[in-house]
Amino acid sequence: MRVPSTYLKVLERQAVRFYSKPVPSSEQPLYLNPHEWKGLAADQIFELHNVRKEYLGDRYNPSDEERNAILSTITALSKNKPELDYAYEIDGFKERYMNNTPMNKRGLPQKRSNTYVIERGATPHETRRIEQLTRIAAYEMPLLAKFRQPYKPKSSQESPLRLTYNTDFSDETSSKFNRLVTLNCNIKDLKLSEKEEHKFILLAGNKYNFDTTTFRLKSDQYAEAAQNARWLVDTFNKLLAEAKDLTKDDFADIPLDSRHMKLLHKKPKPTFPEAWKRPQDAPVVRHKVVNRLVELVKEKKDSEYVSGLSP
Repeated sequence: MRVPSTYLKVLERQAVRFYSKPVPSSEQPLYLNPHEWKGLAADQIFELHNVRKEYLGDRYNPSDEERNAILSTITALSKNKPELDYAYEIDGFKERYMNNTPMNKRGLPQKRSNTYVIERGATPHETRRIEQLTRIAAYEMPLLAKFRQPYKPKSSQESPLRLTYNTDFSDETSSKFNRLVTLNCNIKDLKLSEKEEHKFILLAGNKYNFDTTTFRLKSDQYAEAAQNARWLVDTFNKLLAEAKDLTKDDFADIPLDSRHMKLLHKKPKPTFPEAWKRPQDAPVVRHKVVNRLVELVKEKKDSEYVSGLSP
């Protein structure tokens, strides 16, 4: 808001008249007493602030009383009251000393610059949140030690299924890696009969490993890992229920197919025949003088270095 020059002249005359002799603060103009602004209307406070800043010019230096009066109008001007008032109080009027003072203005009181209130409100809130988490970690988390219990892993009889999740610690939970879930189950933990086990292996197909007797199934078709885990458990339950149902057909006349195991078996690593090993034909190293000298120099240097460090 721009104040008319005529109005400033009147104010200047008032200030000269009041400052020509000691005047109590109660009789001074209102724009020169920011400690009396608090409680006034918001538009009146901002008008007094602009008048004071325009009148003082280069001598203007914001005081704590002026800041508190202006900050008290935030809740009145904003539609929604901020959750944390201190966020605006700390960072809203952040003061920075100006180092690039011109030569003709050096020696004057240090001028400070104010930052706009609304734009910087979230920064101190994040700082206070981190400080609060640090206090919890320092003073409250050690108290959780009294709730410690020895870890007892669940036995395979309680939960034969084992679900494995993946994460790359990113915010994108729907990526192909983060939503992938793997289900593993040992068929021996299901306690099936011989016919039920035979039918289960036939229905599992190439998802069954004959070497480890485990059933393995993966899923990443849904957007979230919890959905894939639910689908894996439901699919396994359907497979197990179908394997236990021997009323229709037990598939006893169909042999087990283990051809998919060829892809899992790695080729054996070739070994060097013992008969080809002839250590007597190896070349004899006759001259080791240089290597011995190098080792002696290393030992001497190490001893000198260690002796310098010892007390």
